[in-house]
Amino acid sequence: MIKYTDTKILILCGGKGKRLGKYTKKIPKPLIKVGKIPIIQHKVSYYKKQGFQNITFCVGYKSNIMRNFLNKKYKKTNFSDAGIKSGILKRIYLALRNYNKTSVISYGDTLAKIDLNDLLKKHKKSKSLMTLVIAPIKNPFGIVKWNLSNKLTSFDEKPILNHFIGYAVIEAKIFNYLSKNIINSKDGIGMVKAIKQLVLKRQVNVYKYNGLQLTINSISELKDARNKIGKYITFN
Repeated sequence: MIKYTDTKILILCGGKGKRLGKYTKKIPKPLIKVGKIPIIQHKVSYYKKQGFQNITFCVGYKSNIMRNFLNKKYKKTNFSDAGIKSGILKRIYLALRNYNKTSVISYGDTLAKIDLNDLLKKHKKSKSLMTLVIAPIKNPFGIVKWNLSNKLTSFDEKPILNHFIGYAVIEAKIFNYLSKNIINSKDGIGMVKAIKQLVLKRQVNVYKYNGLQLTINSISELKDARNKIGKYITFN
């Protein structure tokens, strides 16, 4: 069985996390504790448990605090600092400037028990430039459609949809297909544009995931994660 444990993992932890209000005024979002340890520590521990050691932390907001924590916690740490204002895609681009191999992208606010070797195996088999990890989510609303005469044509009560959970695999050469304007786009806009452009070229593969997944973007999501981790489930 082929192992892909030498693959580089980029953990994106440079955003401001504004939706978490008071929690991110003094520290970056990935340092918020869920259970007994910070989000970032859950992530790194799970990757190392699978044998993945080649991790780069893409820092930005309050990077000095993030650096200090990680340097004390781990013997060898690699950082890429694109500053506070850079968007997600620009952070990835700068982190991979001198790297031409496959990389795993991991958003710093998401916890998921993904088998990274299986993810990479299926990405390689697809021969795509990008693989997105998607998971099912139940829409809390009834979805309706209607025609030009304002007559209802369909009604789906709380349908199951699929959403991107902040994990991806990319080939460094994707940037050969993207303009500077897309790469330099703010926030997550560049990532969305890049995905759409690669979709047109039939270069985006999908990896279906149905396991534990927690995204911590808001105060309500943080409370939910804290209620689950350590009480009902363990991440590591």
